[in-house]
Amino acid sequence: MKAVQWYEQNVATVISAYESLRAEDIHGWLLGLLPERPSLVLDIGAGSGRDAAWLAAQGHTVIAVEPAAAMREAGQQLHLDANIRWLDDRLPALQSVHCLGMAFDFILVSAVWMHLPPAERTRAFRKVITLLKPGGLLAITLRHGGADDDRELYPVSWEAIERLARDHGAIVVRKVVDRDQLGRAEVSWTQMALTLPDDGTGALPLLRHVILHDFKSSTYKLALLRVLCRIADSTAGTAQYQEDEHVSVPLGLVALYWLRLFKPLLQADLPQSPTNRGMKGLGFAGAGFRALNAVSHLDLRIGSRFAAATAQALHQSLKEAVKTITTMPIRYMTDPSSSQLLKTTRPARLLMPTELVIDSAYLASFGQLLVPQHVWLALLRFEVWIEPALLAEWIRLMKSYANGQG
Repeated sequence: MKAVQWYEQNVATVISAYESLRAEDIHGWLLGLLPERPSLVLDIGAGSGRDAAWLAAQGHTVIAVEPAAAMREAGQQLHLDANIRWLDDRLPALQSVHCLGMAFDFILVSAVWMHLPPAERTRAFRKVITLLKPGGLLAITLRHGGADDDRELYPVSWEAIERLARDHGAIVVRKVVDRDQLGRAEVSWTQMALTLPDDGTGALPLLRHVILHDFKSSTYKLALLRVLCRIADSTAGTAQYQEDEHVSVPLGLVALYWLRLFKPLLQADLPQSPTNRGMKGLGFAGAGFRALNAVSHLDLRIGSRFAAATAQALHQSLKEAVKTITTMPIRYMTDPSSSQLLKTTRPARLLMPTELVIDSAYLASFGQLLVPQHVWLALLRFEVWIEPALLAEWIRLMKSYANGQG
């Protein structure tokens, strides 16, 4: 039986069981993590309202989401509190919650996840995590063990939650395994607290917005951010700090990493836009790029030497990449004020060297990419959280493009 239908039909029994336990005992594992000041809280799967009432009593404003009408009505009668607003909504969409336009300091998803079919969980997590403020807390409790009734339950694992957290730039700050408070021997719980890192400069929320929310007609924005992650991780010494709160990165180096990233993807025929397949429809995949077919992407690195036709092809390919990068992702990647986030300086004229050596002077000859210093520092310090989110979103986009093409 569908979970919501079961709760509708067994509301009295469920509420009696829920209300027999104190919220502070059930959620004592969150001690020291909950917001200390009055905050905005979202309780998903609020049930009888027990947890919402407990949170409201601490001064928080609570949006209590419950899809079962009978449970919702009973909860409203049991816990009359002006700080609780009840809402008819459900995972994975949470459409009504998103329409509120709110971001939450604390989100509670207690005894809910096992009702979600595994195929819906990635979308559900994405919907939930985008409602969390930077530095906010998400608590998820996972039930292990079947039910002695006909509720629809699915297996859960803490490892899957960790993967979802990593793919969305969140980190697990606490994990607790506990017995069942109702004394059911066959049931146990894993309780997990997650947060979205916040560096205090606004850089991480900005990067998360570009990765997860910003409109994308191709994978270019993700590619550019991943290029910067790779440079910050492996060749950070090439960046120069400027007096105007920017960091300059050789534009030729950006283009080089761009080619390194895209070359194996295109050879594997993975689409990078709704209409792309192979090299068709990609601005940087021109004559120069096509002429590099026999060159491994692993050879496109600082210190490599090329001569004759290969040198000409690589030089042309880097020029094509710089043009695409400057006219596409750089142009359309904006900050909260809708201003262009990244800027460039370009040389008046670019000469083709007789022998091509990939060194700092050659890479700088293409110009400089100017990255806001706080964004660059976030890439340096939090690359371990940023890059997995970039990869997950890039994979998701490629899958959606491939599915759209049939």
